[in-house]
Amino acid sequence: NNSLIARAGENFLFQDDLPKFNSEEDSIKRYLNFIESWAKENILYDLSLTNLSQSKKNEIDKLVEKFRIDLYINSYKDLIINSRIDSIVDQNDIESYYESNTNNFSLNENLIKYRYLKVPSDNLNLSRIRRNFIRMNDDDRVFLDSLNFQFADTKLNDTLWITEREVISSLEFLNQSNKSNYFRANRLFEINSDEYVEYFYVKDLLKSGNIPPLSYLYERIRSIIINQRKIELLQNINNEILKDAIKSNKYEVFK
Repeated sequence: NNSLIARAGENFLFQDDLPKFNSEEDSIKRYLNFIESWAKENILYDLSLTNLSQSKKNEIDKLVEKFRIDLYINSYKDLIINSRIDSIVDQNDIESYYESNTNNFSLNENLIKYRYLKVPSDNLNLSRIRRNFIRMNDDDRVFLDSLNFQFADTKLNDTLWITEREVISSLEFLNQSNKSNYFRANRLFEINSDEYVEYFYVKDLLKSGNIPPLSYLYERIRSIIINQRKIELLQNINNEILKDAIKSNKYEVFK
C-alpha cells in the first residue's frame, strides 16, 4: 500500500519513499524527523527556484553539469587505471627508492619499540610474569601468551616501531608531561595501583630528526611507487584518448 504521506508544494512523499529503521522504539519520531527534513528541503528548493535570478540559476546549472561530467570522467579513469595498474612492487624497487630518497623521510616525531602488560595485582604469578617480561626470550613469550586470559591489557610484540603519539594515546599512565620519564630504552617501569600492576619496557627509541628504517617505511614507499605508476598511466591515457579520437575521426580542430 504505497499511500501518500506528505505534500510540500507540488512535491509528494509516499510510503515507499520512507527509510526502513531497524528499531521500532523511536521509529515514529525518526519518521517525523525524516518527513520534516524532506518538507524543508523541497520548500527551500521551490523558494530558490522562485526567488533566484535567472543568471544565478544558469550559473548553478553550469556548475552542476561540470560536477556531473567530472564525476563520470573520474570514475571512468579510475576504472581504466585499476584494470591496467601493476600493483606488484618488487623489493628491489622499494629498497632503491628508500636509498635514493633517504633525506625525505626524516622523522618529525619519536618512534618507539615497546612492550606492555597490565596484570591484576592479586595475580599469583606476578614475580614470574615480571621476570619473563623483562627477559622476553622465546620461552618467556610462550609462557606469557599462555597467561593472556589473565591480563587486563597486553602488547608483547616489541618488533614494530610505533609513533610516540600512538603510544601515549594507548596507555593511560602516559601523557605529554611525564613521557620523558618513561621513554628510556632498556628500562623496566612498574606502575602500581590498588587493582593492577603495569609493566612498561622500551626496547628501542628513535628520536625525531633521524631516518627511520626501511621496515617502518615499507608500505608508505610501496604506496608512493604505485601512485607514481598511476600518474604515469593517467598521462599515457590522456595522450591515448586524443590520438585514438583523431584516428577514429571523433576529434578535430577547425581553423
